[in-house]
Amino acid sequence: MSKFHLKDLDPRLLKQYQAADQAVKTNPQYALEIAQGLLNRHPECVEIRRLLRRAQRLLQGAESRGLSKLFSGVTSFASLVGSSKLAQNDPKKAMESAENMLAKNVSDAGANRMLASAAENLGLFDTAAFAYEELCLIEPKSVANRISLANAMLRDANPAGCLATIDKALKDFPGNGDLQELARRASVAQTMEHGKWGASGSNADYRSLIKDTAEAQRLEQQSRLVTDAASAEENITRLSAQIEADPENINLYRDLVKLHLSVNDNENALAVLRRARTTTLGKSDATLEKQESELVLSGLADKIRALETRLAAAPANAPLRTQLDEARRAESEHRLGVFRGLVERYPNDYNYRFEFGVQLLAHNRVDDAVRELQLAQRSPKHRQSAMLYIGRAFSSGRKYDLAVETLTAAKAEIPVLNDLKKDVIYELGLAYEKGGRSKEAIDEYKSIYMADSGFRDVAKKINDYYEKKH
Repeated sequence: MSKFHLKDLDPRLLKQYQAADQAVKTNPQYALEIAQGLLNRHPECVEIRRLLRRAQRLLQGAESRGLSKLFSGVTSFASLVGSSKLAQNDPKKAMESAENMLAKNVSDAGANRMLASAAENLGLFDTAAFAYEELCLIEPKSVANRISLANAMLRDANPAGCLATIDKALKDFPGNGDLQELARRASVAQTMEHGKWGASGSNADYRSLIKDTAEAQRLEQQSRLVTDAASAEENITRLSAQIEADPENINLYRDLVKLHLSVNDNENALAVLRRARTTTLGKSDATLEKQESELVLSGLADKIRALETRLAAAPANAPLRTQLDEARRAESEHRLGVFRGLVERYPNDYNYRFEFGVQLLAHNRVDDAVRELQLAQRSPKHRQSAMLYIGRAFSSGRKYDLAVETLTAAKAEIPVLNDLKKDVIYELGLAYEKGGRSKEAIDEYKSIYMADSGFRDVAKKINDYYEKKH
């Protein structure tokens, strides 16, 4: 379905829209009826949907809207799963269902979320953005909604709107890595849009297409960065001097880190990152913080691999095995501490909640893990993976019925049999198996075996099952 602009309406319908738009304040019921009729004809036109919502707000009244906000976020797990499934399987019907719910309560967060998801599945990113705008009003403390709104605007080829949204969001959620990454992508998209790169078949005169000369120079500089050691040393010296002259230029630090990493000099890359994080912008840059943590973890992983190699050559070396165990424990504890710190500093970043939950589960802190992963489900990016880990957590705590319920819901949400869905089905089979429901377990394993017999040990499970039958 392609989005439909108001200007493309039939002239007679356009007159109806204009009449309703003029009357919405004085006669909202009339405006609602007209807008509803027009939306039935053109559900892909977001301007009509906006008019309908204005009329609904006036009719429902400020008092009822304020009261409904108290309960708008309370949505049952079953209804969330059902709406998500409907948005995937029949997005047109999902949009209709969402509108029916909004007709009763414009502050229904679940309905707006369903509308956004269905619109995205149909490629109607302007409508999705509108739904996320509503969600931002209903749930103003949710960074996930701001990220989804900005992303929908970017996918709708509206980088200017995306940047304006991000600018406002960063005032409430300073240093959020996802918002900063979206800002970078939107800036590039806006530059491409304004410059119309590639339209003439050449970008040789790109300087004239970029108003920000400093940015043009930086792009040139990045294009000249090479990865061979000799040239890297020259560029490292040059960038280091530029940093001394301009110590607050965060982009210079980023480029210098890339150079060090290109020649596998993680130690100096880490030193540059740490210095970058002392700058004004660097102090609140979550991406730099995460990159620093990743480099530390990478160093620990290198140490573990080296010890594993040495131990493989001398398996009887007890002191070496002790060193390896200590290195693994240090790596695990550091990883847990990294994400604990990130969650404490960015409590509304559900990506960090997910990573923290995974680490907690690895440390067998099941209840703590479930709590973090349940919060992480609010991130569309990690929702289904979070459900997988929650199912594992329930299984590890012998709550097999809860594991089955969670994993069954996750299985229903994933439309194709990708690796994630195979993991979900496998864990569902294990939950059935551990819970003494062997028939249901084997049915789940079969569904994987018929598509991918090499997945984990499903072939052995299936073969053992048939051997026992004979």
